[in-house]
Amino acid sequence: MEFEFSFIVDGISVDDDEAVAALYENYDALLLSQGGKSVIVISGEGGDAVQAAHSVIGSLKSTLPQISVLRLDSDLVGISDIASRVGRTRQNVLQWVNGARIASEGNAFPQPEGTVGRSHVWRWAEVNSWLDSLDLGDGVNRPDREQSLIIDLMVLQWLQAMEQGRPAIEALAEQDERAGDRMRVMNFLGEAIQDQTFSDELIKLPRKDMHRLKIVCAVLLDPLSKVIGKLGPNEVSGALAVISDEGELHLTPIAATPLPGTVPVASIGLGANATVGDLVLLQRNGTVKRETPLSLGFTS
Repeated sequence: MEFEFSFIVDGISVDDDEAVAALYENYDALLLSQGGKSVIVISGEGGDAVQAAHSVIGSLKSTLPQISVLRLDSDLVGISDIASRVGRTRQNVLQWVNGARIASEGNAFPQPEGTVGRSHVWRWAEVNSWLDSLDLGDGVNRPDREQSLIIDLMVLQWLQAMEQGRPAIEALAEQDERAGDRMRVMNFLGEAIQDQTFSDELIKLPRKDMHRLKIVCAVLLDPLSKVIGKLGPNEVSGALAVISDEGELHLTPIAATPLPGTVPVASIGLGANATVGDLVLLQRNGTVKRETPLSLGFTS
C-alpha cells in the first residue's frame, strides 16, 4: 500500500538545486519551505504506514546522506483550509464540523487537534479520511494519529543506527489478544540489540533492504509459518524474537528461503505445524544454537 508523508527535515533547503533535483528524479518528491521549515512531501510503500516510513527514510538517507529527518509535519488545517482543499464553502465545512451533515449514522467529524488563536485546527489526514465517506477525499493514504506517534518516536533510532553503519530495527508484532506479551518482547529486544557483537552476527544474512532489519516479536504458541507471514512475502531475511518460559530472550536470525549459511528447520525435526515454542525447546536442549541462522521455508 502506498502512503504519503510530509517530513520536516534539516540538512537541505529549497535553494539546494542538486538536492531538489535528486528528490524529484528519484522519488517524484517535493521539497517545500513552510514557516522557516524544510518539508519533504514524499510517498512510499509498505504493509502499513510505519513500514512505509521506515523504507522511505532509509532510502532518503542513502540518496542524500546530509539529510536529517526530524519528524512528521502534522499538516494542521482550519475551516478555511478545509474548504479550500475540498472546493466547498466555509458554511459547508461548518455544517460538517457541527454535525449537521454526516455521511452515515455515527460518522462524526474528527475531533480537533487543538486551537490556534480562537479557532480549532484538525489533522488533515483525519479530515481527509472522513471526507472519503462523502467521496470528497483526495484518495491519498496518510499515517493516522497512532501511526504518526510511532513514526516520530522511531525516527531518531532509525537515523542513529544508519549513521553508525547499522540497519535500523523494525520490530513487528501481531495485534491480537497476546499484544501485551508481544510488547514485553519488544522491551527486551530494545536492550538486547545494544550488544554490538550479537548485532553484527544478526545482520550477516542477505536482505532486500540493507538499511532495515525486520524482527518479528512472537509468543511461544505462534506457528513458525505465521512468523514468515509477518516477515512479509518480499523479505529475504530478518530475525525472530521470543521470551521463553524462563524469561530469557531468544533472538534468532531467520530466512524466508534457504540461504547460504542457514539451517532448514526441517533438518532439525520441525514440520509445517511447528510452533515458536518447539524451536525454543530445541535451542534450550542444544539441538541448535540460538545464534544459528534458520531457514523457515516449508514445502507443502
